[in-house]
Amino acid sequence: MQRRDRPLIRVVDDEEDNLMVLKGRLTRREYDVILARSGPEALELLAKESPDLLLLDVMMPGMDGLATMARIRETVTQEFLPIILLTAKDDKESRIAGLDAGADDYVGKPFDIDELTARIRAMLRIRQLTVDLEDTQQEVRRLAGELKGQYQFENIIGQTEAMREVFQKIRGAAMITSPVVITGESGTGKELIARAIHFSSPLADKPFVPVNCAALPAELVESELFGHKKGAFTGAVADSPGLFRRAHGGSIFLDEIGDLPRDAQAKLLRVLQEGSVRPVGGTEEVKVNVRVLAATNVDLDEYVEEGKFREDLYYRITVLTIESPPLRHRKPDIPLLVSHLIAVFNKKFNRRVKGVDDGAMAALQNYDWPGNVRELMNVIEGSYAFADLEWIGERHLNLRKSIRRKVEPEEVSQAAEGKFLTLEEMEKTHIEKALALSDNNKAKAARLLGIHRSRLYKKLEAYGIGM
Repeated sequence: MQRRDRPLIRVVDDEEDNLMVLKGRLTRREYDVILARSGPEALELLAKESPDLLLLDVMMPGMDGLATMARIRETVTQEFLPIILLTAKDDKESRIAGLDAGADDYVGKPFDIDELTARIRAMLRIRQLTVDLEDTQQEVRRLAGELKGQYQFENIIGQTEAMREVFQKIRGAAMITSPVVITGESGTGKELIARAIHFSSPLADKPFVPVNCAALPAELVESELFGHKKGAFTGAVADSPGLFRRAHGGSIFLDEIGDLPRDAQAKLLRVLQEGSVRPVGGTEEVKVNVRVLAATNVDLDEYVEEGKFREDLYYRITVLTIESPPLRHRKPDIPLLVSHLIAVFNKKFNRRVKGVDDGAMAALQNYDWPGNVRELMNVIEGSYAFADLEWIGERHLNLRKSIRRKVEPEEVSQAAEGKFLTLEEMEKTHIEKALALSDNNKAKAARLLGIHRSRLYKKLEAYGIGM
């Protein structure tokens, strides 16, 4: 819609006197007016410039008002153009015929100018509302497209073998709608992986609803997830659909799924099996079609053994698993991540930081990153507190003291005598020590080693360690 200082009205009438009267009176009421003396002339002018409103006489020779209006409706399809019909034949049947043919209002002749201008104002308000709505919809589409692009897996930073494996699994998960469990330590980007799966899948235009299970009050978990009926409990003053129904057609991301209470786990299993939820206080099942993406930083195998997590739910949600590697296992990705974060924070803070110097990069790569990528992001953002920063140096980095294992004198002596162990020998020995310390409990050993239990089993098989 073209923005104008004064609304433009086109008047179409074959009677010259009517045209002159309308032009004079509407011009005095702060409207711009263009005249047309026939239907074909109106169509010709419409091709050059679209008005904000059309006053159209019905009784015209040749192409009458209804025929002209039909052609206009065929021509103008991208925006709402209000049309008010003017006619001396002001009866019920004529009004019905005109409105059914596509008119927005109908005024009989002779008309009262105050009534006509009131109807014009009303139609112009409706037109502006449609324009505002279209602008809003366009902005929503733009933001949705931007969001979708932001969370495509190609925008996850990393080129190490560990990350290439993650990318491959994201591609596979995006092709189907089965449940996915994403494992990994806090701060490794599990939600980013979940969003990448959703926004790379056929569900990308549907809702993505994130839920932090650890933050849900125990007494309200079922209500938050599955909804409730009015009066179901104190404080339930109205019906609530719940987060699963809000995610209908799309994906729900259950972060820290291991923290779900057992009762909620049973209901979640029913949702996965039956495709329906029952609101708290309700008696009827409500159908939902939702893909479940879950994440955890605990070993669900161990939780199953300890009775904290339902075994049937475990097997139902672990159709696909993706392990998000800790940053200390993908240190070659640190320069890429730092470059990306500097670009992000330069834009956020309107700065022109060029990068990190060699000393800072060495410090970043020698650090163990207990908080993973989230900690790296905080460290880089914190360096922006220094004014007039051009290059980030080691003194600008707020790194916690890294916990490192000291090399024992015996190991130094062995290395000097040529008895230095290979990496594989060291790993095998380390795994055997972890098994001994955990009394051969595989779940505890995996936790000591900082790896997932499934990965430990692969290592046991590879090194021929007794299962």
